[in-house]
Amino acid sequence: MKRLIPGLLVVLLLVLPDVSQAALSDYFVSTDWLASNRGKVVVIDVRNYALYLLGHIDGAQSVERSQFLQTRKQVKSLVPTAAAITDLLSSLGVTPESTLVVYAEDKNPYAARLVWTLRYHGHDNSYVLDGGYQKWSAEEHATSMFPTAKPQPSHYVMSAGADCLQARASADYVNTRLENPSVLIWDTRSPGEYAGTVVRADRGGHIPGAVPFNWTNLQTEVNGVKVLKSRKELLAMLQAHGLTKDKEIIAHCQTGIRSSYATLVLLGLGYDRVRNYDGSWIEWANDPTLPIIDAKGKVESSVPVSLGLSAYDKMGVVAKLVVE
Repeated sequence: MKRLIPGLLVVLLLVLPDVSQAALSDYFVSTDWLASNRGKVVVIDVRNYALYLLGHIDGAQSVERSQFLQTRKQVKSLVPTAAAITDLLSSLGVTPESTLVVYAEDKNPYAARLVWTLRYHGHDNSYVLDGGYQKWSAEEHATSMFPTAKPQPSHYVMSAGADCLQARASADYVNTRLENPSVLIWDTRSPGEYAGTVVRADRGGHIPGAVPFNWTNLQTEVNGVKVLKSRKELLAMLQAHGLTKDKEIIAHCQTGIRSSYATLVLLGLGYDRVRNYDGSWIEWANDPTLPIIDAKGKVESSVPVSLGLSAYDKMGVVAKLVVE
């Protein structure tokens, strides 16, 4: 075989796609893709079981949320242990080579939480069905009202050291980086939760310095169904809110569910320093030693703090933080 001349080699390198570039399709799959590959994948339904019985993707297995969310030290919805995930995957007849597609309702982020959890534990062949059951059924793909027969259990063996520790943030990890200019905390909750007017824990408000950007902005409505926005739209929005690739981004919400969706989006857009704080607001707000910015714009903590921070005011929630 003749050698390629240097000039021709350069041209080929320029025209070939960047195979190393992350893509949203690395984490989300379309209904068309699933329809074409239905016999090759394990489909998991994480909606409430009552909805599953009213209609589900033909062949889908129902998985209760309690099977992939755990409570430890009174903090709920934490990432489960490796043993718990191994048991779940074994009960589904899954092997390390299996491809999993998880779905819920179109605007229900629990599917993303299971996919994030599976990837955290090393099962990278896991994807969210974009548009969920609404899109699948609207397109008249095969559905059923009969529960899918339980598969023959497998003996799933998780690879050694599969836990992707850099994918998860703890409360201590977040707390020690509040004033780090290279780290940005993304609050994916609603504006009311961020402002502290909607209280769903012992305290209302937000983590000092957190950037408010509701996760629902990542989706758009097409033919009455919520689906992921385009790569171009997503990058423009995130960058406009200061969520740029030069930062390490820690996403959180109330219990790490909505932020799981946000985390997968960031990874699919090529952000390489991303963590999901699964303890999220329910852990942070219920610990009085951790500082918050309350509904009055003041720092609240049972431990003296000295945060020289300015509020992120793109949503006009708080104009200034007053340190007491």
